[in-house]
Amino acid sequence: MAGSAEGPRPRVALLALGCRVNRADVDALAAELGRSFAVARPGERADVVVVNTCTITADAGAAARRAIRRAAREHPGARIVAAGCHAEVAPGDLARLPGVGAVVGARAQAFVADAVRRLHRGERVPIPPSRDAGGWGEAPEAPARHTRPFLKIQDGCDRRCSYCAVPLARGPSRSLPFDEALRRIALLGARHPELVLTGVHLGAYGRDLSPRRSLGELVTAAVRARSVHRIRLSSIEPDEVPREILGSVETAGGLCEHLHLPLQSGSARVLTAMRRSYTPDAFREVVEDASARIPGACIGTDVVAGFPGETEDDHAATIALVESLPLAYLHVFPFSPRPGTVAAGLPGRVPAAKARERARDLLAVSDRKWRAYLAAQVGRELEVVVERVEGGIARGTSREWLPVRWNAVSEARGALARVRIVASDGTGCLGARVSM
Repeated sequence: MAGSAEGPRPRVALLALGCRVNRADVDALAAELGRSFAVARPGERADVVVVNTCTITADAGAAARRAIRRAAREHPGARIVAAGCHAEVAPGDLARLPGVGAVVGARAQAFVADAVRRLHRGERVPIPPSRDAGGWGEAPEAPARHTRPFLKIQDGCDRRCSYCAVPLARGPSRSLPFDEALRRIALLGARHPELVLTGVHLGAYGRDLSPRRSLGELVTAAVRARSVHRIRLSSIEPDEVPREILGSVETAGGLCEHLHLPLQSGSARVLTAMRRSYTPDAFREVVEDASARIPGACIGTDVVAGFPGETEDDHAATIALVESLPLAYLHVFPFSPRPGTVAAGLPGRVPAAKARERARDLLAVSDRKWRAYLAAQVGRELEVVVERVEGGIARGTSREWLPVRWNAVSEARGALARVRIVASDGTGCLGARVSM
C-alpha cells in the first residue's frame, strides 16, 4: 500500500481516447492494476503511462500520436504503453514514438496489464500477437472513476461496413458471458446510480453465447433483479434496437430515455455503397416507433458527410430525413478514408472542402434540433446524476442525457437529484432542485 513500510506503490497514468468502449477498457485495466499500482491523478507524475488509442478516423490516429508525445513530455522518464485500436492497425508508427516501450493492439487487450508490469520491471515487451483475447479485464471491485461508469459487454464486429476500420482493429464479435455480465452490472450498480452498457457492436450481444442470449434479455434481467437504478445503452444499430424493452412496464423505470442510432446517410444509394443493413425508410420507422414508445426520449444519430460518390441530391436527402425526424442531435463526421477498407479505394472522392461544407450543413441542423429539444424540457422535473459541484453550482446528466446545472443545496458527487428545468441556454438546461 502507498506509504507502507514497503514504500509507495508505482504510479500508472491511464488515458482513453475515442469511444466509450475504450473508456470501459481503461476502467477494467485500473481495477486489474489496482493491487500493485496507484492510478495517477491529473497532474501527478507516473512511472508507466497507458494511452488507449482510437482509429475511427485519420484525425483519431493523429490524436493518438499527439497524446503519446504529450505523455512523454508530461511524464519524463516514464515508459509508455500504446494500446487500443490504432495500436492494432499501425503498431510500427506508434512504436517509433518517444517513450513508447510497448505496443498492445485492441485484439490483444488482455495483455495490457502484463505489459505495464513488465515495463515497470525494466523488461523488454515484444508486440503480442492479435488473438481476439477477450479484453474484459477484471470485474470492478472498487468504485469506478466515473459517476456514470461504462461496462463493456461486447467487443468486435462481424459486419463489414465499407468505410469502417473497427472490425480490422477489434476482430470478430464476442460477448461477455451472460451471468458474468449480470454480476458486473450488480457490482457497479451497488456503487453508482447509473451504468452505461457499451460495446463495439452492442446489438450483437449474446449471439455467440450458448445458449444464445440478447441485449434485451440482459437489460430485463438486470432491471428485474434491481441490480442498478438505471441503465443507459450506448450506440446501437437501428435494425438491432431491442424494441421489446422500450417503454415496457417491466423496464420503464430502469432504462434511460435515450437512444443513439447511427444513420450515416439519408440516401438509399449511399447506404448501399456503405454496406449498411437498412434503408432510409427503415431508419425512419425505427426512430418514429422508438419516439412513440418513449415519449420525450432523447434520440441521437451519427452521419457521415462526403462519402465517395455522394452527390448534392444525396446530401439533400440526408438533410431532409434528419430534419423530418424526432431527433435531438447529430454527431457529424466528414468522410475519412481508412487504410484496408473498401471505401478507401472507391471512386468519386468528394473534395475535403466540400465534405466539410456538408458537415457544417448537418451541424446546423443538429444545433437547431438540440436547442429545440432543450427548450421543450422547461417545466419538466428530471432525475439527474450529480457529476460535479463547484462554486455553489451542481452539474449532472439526466436520464435523457441532458446536461443540467443548478444552485447546489447539499449535493454530493454520484448522488441522484430531482431538478425542475426553468430555462435552457442552447447547450444545456438550467434548473432548481426539488425534493426527491
